[in-house]
Amino acid sequence: MRTDGYHELDSIFYPLPYPRDDLTISLRRGGGVRIFCDMPDLDPENNTLTKAYKAFAEAVGMAPGIEVSLRKRIPVGAGLGGGSGNAAALLRWLNRESGSPLNFNALAELALTVGADTPFFLRNSPCRVRGIGERLTPVGAGLADYWLVLVCPDIQVSTREAYAGYDALLPAFTGFPPARNSLTEFSLRAKENTLFGAQRDSCFCGNLKDDFTNDLEAAVFPRYPLLASVKSELSRLGADVASMSGSGASLFGLFPHCKADIAKKVALALRSERQRVFLLHL
Repeated sequence: MRTDGYHELDSIFYPLPYPRDDLTISLRRGGGVRIFCDMPDLDPENNTLTKAYKAFAEAVGMAPGIEVSLRKRIPVGAGLGGGSGNAAALLRWLNRESGSPLNFNALAELALTVGADTPFFLRNSPCRVRGIGERLTPVGAGLADYWLVLVCPDIQVSTREAYAGYDALLPAFTGFPPARNSLTEFSLRAKENTLFGAQRDSCFCGNLKDDFTNDLEAAVFPRYPLLASVKSELSRLGADVASMSGSGASLFGLFPHCKADIAKKVALALRSERQRVFLLHL
């Protein structure tokens, strides 16, 4: 952990077309923002949307009065960045409606004050993300034509709790000095070659299993054994790669296009009342 409480990241962020929230923004008389949401637990006065609105108004000196209607479709506490994505969408809208007073870099800097991963959603393309989320490097579409099975168990994982658990584990890792504080590390080969750069046979995954690691799993899985079980099940059913997304609780399995039928069967097999499953063709 840094002295400011943040952690250094080194991770790959990959945008998905769904699940996605529905955000409807309309102008209203007077100033300020009013939030309406179909999820009753959302605090209408303190959330990523209100934070984004206030940050933009302070940076620019004004912001139109708006009403925002939010239909939640991205599971909460799933490690999928739903709140950050909504904040980024609102920042883009506010900037456009205000005559684009902020260029991309300025808007990204503002987004960082809302949430560490909010700048990524402004770009919304595959990126290597470093620092606390402010250093974005676009990467190639090396996962194109893969099938992804995304499993969202009926569990919410607190990001703060996951990171605190990770910090507590640091001294226990062999050869792992307590000063280390980077997360979800990829090998250099994965960052620059195997995953997002090198050409490969149309039905060959190389060593993706070695390239995907999520350091937070060690902190989250002991508290939520079901998540470890889902990851194991994805691998057992044929995923070439299985991993937790972010700080959890969602997990994903990757299947090359030659395993499309298997991916579809896995998605059906894992669906249940307490487990939402999405099948995506990347």
